[in-house]
Amino acid sequence: MRRTPTRSSVAFKVRTAARVWYWFAVISLGVRRYPLPELVERLQRPSRGRPASIEPVRLGRIVQRALRVGRFQPRCVFTALILYRLLREQGDQAQLVIGLPRGSRTKDAHAWIELGGVDVGPPPGRGHHLELARYG
Repeated sequence: MRRTPTRSSVAFKVRTAARVWYWFAVISLGVRRYPLPELVERLQRPSRGRPASIEPVRLGRIVQRALRVGRFQPRCVFTALILYRLLREQGDQAQLVIGLPRGSRTKDAHAWIELGGVDVGPPPGRGHHLELARYG
């Protein structure tokens, strides 16, 4: 059974936002150093502690909100990779999925996370995209 914080204290919000930004920095460096499959493999490695479990869809919204600063909103692959890592920290068997819109004539791909084949975000999630690759 998941332990979902029902009342988000200021300390909880600050701690969670700090973790999100920490992983944003790590992943921003990682995408420059490693091919995507290797980066995803590195993000699967266990962490020292196990944070409080947060419902996956809620965690996706938290990640997206924490990264939004003014007009800045990181690309979906960064948001998805952060959500992937945080879900893995909780013990969830998350998978990173990359896809293209149906009938696409461009290379504009989209990334989202699935648990057991169910899209958990980050918003907007799968939408009308067709899967091209799956990691994790």
